[in-house]
Order: sequence, then C-alpha cells, then structure tokens
Amino acid sequence: MPDSLGGPLADDLRLTGERVVLRPLCIEDAPAMFEYARDAAVTRYLPWDPAPSVEAVQPFLEDQINKRRSGLALGLAVILRETGQMIGSTDLMDLSFPTVLKRHGAKRGELGYLLARPYWGRSLMTEAAALTLGHAFGALGLTQIFAWVDAENVGSRRVLEKLGLCVRGSEIREVKAERRLYIRYEIGQVRP
Repeated sequence: MPDSLGGPLADDLRLTGERVVLRPLCIEDAPAMFEYARDAAVTRYLPWDPAPSVEAVQPFLEDQINKRRSGLALGLAVILRETGQMIGSTDLMDLSFPTVLKRHGAKRGELGYLLARPYWGRSLMTEAAALTLGHAFGALGLTQIFAWVDAENVGSRRVLEKLGLCVRGSEIREVKAERRLYIRYEIGQVRP
C-alpha cells in the first residue's frame, strides 16, 4: 500500500512498495539515470537516442523537477529497496494543477516509465507503475490514465496489461526516422 508524506507533488513524497520505493526525481539522479539511459536496448522504442553523457541527462532532470513544482508532471525515481539503488523512473505527464487537465469530464494523465535492463522481467516496473497509478487515482484525484507504447515493445505492453490498462486505439508515429505503430492503453477509475 503506498504511503505519501507531504503533498501529492512534494519534494518529500515517498511511495513504498514491497521491493521498490518511489520518490521525486532530483538532479543528483543524473549518474544513476545515465547508467540506463545510455543503453540502446532501454531507449530502443523511445523517440530519443541513448544519452551520450551524464551531463546530457541533467536538462531532462531539471525539466522534470520544474514540471513537478509547476504541477505539470510527476517524475519519480524507482529505488530498489534492497540496495537503495535507482533502477528506473516513472512519469505522470500532461497534468495541470491545481485544476487537472480535463477532457470529456475526466481528470487525465499519461503514464511513462524506464527501467534498467538488468531488472527487466522481474515485475519491478509493474510494482513501480502500480504505485504510480495508485497515487494518480488517490492523492492526485485523476480518473483516467493513458499510455502509449510501441507495438513491438512486448515487455512494456505486458506491464500495462498486468495493471489492467486496455487497448483503446493506435497511431503511426515517426520515431528515429522510422514509421512505427504505437498502441494507446487506458484505464479509468469510477468516482462515486
């Protein structure tokens, strides 16, 4: 069960699971993030190339911090409880606080995530993403989450399906000079 200290976007936010803890991304995460963001297998289905240096990761982290403090996004470091090591990140994007982005009466956000390759296939991202969804539907009051995933990214699709997201459409995107099929997944929470 996730626990949250402070406000839903606060610097001291902590979401604690059985094997992972999530906390807001910070600039000091650059070296750890670089370790997996430089891996071509991790970035294979993303619109950006592997990070060439620790310094290349810093603007992304600064942007994540600014977006969280402005209420536009919530980027979270995924920390392995056993070792205290950062192994990935989750992100709730397209938020607009204090009034959450509304479309068709729903308070919505987009889920994204990255995980270091040595931790693939262990359901760690499923746990981290479940904590993120719980926070989105709970403290943030969202009623709908969507995610886009490359059709060939079987591992990422499996995470979304384990979490109960359902396919709700698709589109062709130009990614790294290739036309790629992206699948849209969604999950909603009915509010009384």
